[in-house]
Amino acid sequence: MEYAEIMKRKDELLARAPRPIPKDKLETEHKLYAARCRKSIEIFEKAKGIIPGGVQHNLSQNKPFPLAMDRAKGYKIWDVDGNEYLDYLLCGAPIILGHGYEPLDEKIIDLIRHKGPATGLTSEYELLAAEAIIKNMPGVEMVRFLQSGTEADMAALRIARAYTGKLKIIKIGGSYHGWSDQMVYSVHIPQTYNLEAKGVPGECFAHTVDVSPNDFEGLEKAFKDHQDKGGVAGVMVEPIGGESGAHPVHPDWNKTIRRLCDQYEALMIFDEVVTGFRLDMGGAQKYYNIIPDLTVLGKIITHGYPSSGAVAGKKDIMKVCAGSIGEKVFVGGTLAANPISMAACYYALKYMEENKAVEKAAAYADKLTGALNDLFATRPDLGFFVYNFGAIMHYMTTAFFSVDVKAPDALVQIFARKEVADNYQIVTMAHGLCTLAGTRMYACMQHDDEALKKTLSIWEYVLSLIPGE
Repeated sequence: MEYAEIMKRKDELLARAPRPIPKDKLETEHKLYAARCRKSIEIFEKAKGIIPGGVQHNLSQNKPFPLAMDRAKGYKIWDVDGNEYLDYLLCGAPIILGHGYEPLDEKIIDLIRHKGPATGLTSEYELLAAEAIIKNMPGVEMVRFLQSGTEADMAALRIARAYTGKLKIIKIGGSYHGWSDQMVYSVHIPQTYNLEAKGVPGECFAHTVDVSPNDFEGLEKAFKDHQDKGGVAGVMVEPIGGESGAHPVHPDWNKTIRRLCDQYEALMIFDEVVTGFRLDMGGAQKYYNIIPDLTVLGKIITHGYPSSGAVAGKKDIMKVCAGSIGEKVFVGGTLAANPISMAACYYALKYMEENKAVEKAAAYADKLTGALNDLFATRPDLGFFVYNFGAIMHYMTTAFFSVDVKAPDALVQIFARKEVADNYQIVTMAHGLCTLAGTRMYACMQHDDEALKKTLSIWEYVLSLIPGE
């Protein structure tokens, strides 16, 4: 689905009132879900006393309770009650070979058994992992490994400022670049500014410049307006759009950012935490043939193994991370580039390339996207639709991410639409379908026709619960 059609369909969906599942039917689904997941509820009730909110992970589906998972294999996961789920969350995108991919796991188990998990010193796997990334990504000549995508984003901003000698960072609204102080600004939904920045002093945003997605005029104005206020050091961008494409980019958007960065001597920073090695083995930069100055990588480079992040780019820029005290950009992390993470990176990328994992996952996503759109077309009164960027799929049922926050009732709209989408997700989870935030699905190379048929069956059931007009 092309950009123009996606935006048209979103606008049409926003023009409709959200379509809730009737209360009596929803209560039945809640009872079914609770009956199936008694142990998860028990764990949640205990956790609430010792863990804030009763759950650690932001990706968890927390309503009415978070599931406690037991194991995962291929494209399936099982909770502590033994219920089986089709997994389209895939740990938030890093799993593309499939859960428990044995050749990769055996390499890591062997490393731990014979060499130990970490020494605090360097290992050969750092070199092998860096070489594997450089081999695949056209904009990368040097790599500095860190412990998360958030840390890598922080380092990228610091590098951009040190290299250019400028202060301002342009952040595109609705994008997520980790949870560091200066980036918790207009996350998830454009123009929400510091709505989710409780505990962050306002001064932290002094050099963060917010620009709405696809606002070509606003983007150029931001460069011009800040020339004499410290200048723009860099533009941080999710190359397929904020929230992994929930806010899709206009076909000319990335090209325009590249042109303006060159014109104003700023760095273009691609946050490829999700798109790197999922959209293409060469990332969005290869997919779109637009080369950034810096690239941020995360979770997928270790395929779900922890301590996973990297900032990478051209040699002359990355060299600001080297040198003597007082001259270099300071980055750190005791467990950054530990042998487990580096071996996982090297072997994961090797097996992804050998198995054509990205191509297989994308082919499945194309097939599922088409099949779901055919199913949703049987209920034109709802306006539901799906679009995908390779193996990254977005399904639109209420479009709560796309509400215009300038509208007088914007927050009411967002919360009302999100509640309806959350309830759809409760039903899908109750029947064995695990997705992200009620809007997103990731495919891996092991998803197959059985998974597709079951996915369609569950969504057919959801549609049957929603009354016609």
